[in-house]
Amino acid sequence: MEIINKKEEKQKRIKKEMLKIRKLYKNSTKENLNKIQELIYRASFLLVMAQDMEEELIKIDSFTITTINASQTFTKTNPLLKDYRDTIKSYQSVIKQLDDLIKDSNNNLNGPPKKDELDDFLDK
Repeated sequence: MEIINKKEEKQKRIKKEMLKIRKLYKNSTKENLNKIQELIYRASFLLVMAQDMEEELIKIDSFTITTINASQTFTKTNPLLKDYRDTIKSYQSVIKQLDDLIKDSNNNLNGPPKKDELDDFLDK
């Protein structure tokens, strides 16, 4: 029963994050809508996952000390810390993809890019 409640809670949190992110990208074109929806879901899922990992890391130590014998001790990082870093990197990557997709679609709506002084110089 507790597992189902946690699953439902996680789904609610993901939907809540999707609504927040969707508001940021509401001005997208219809042709990008399917791509954007999938990326919004991925970003929301990764963010909720990272938040859960962060809570767990706060509860426990990030480092563990292993003693083999009286003279040898080793300090290791918690494996969850690496997973957390990877999840954050993935989240940032998805958000960047969303931003790039929106930027590209907005540039296409505004017509051809305007030339500036650097473009004039390079054309010579």
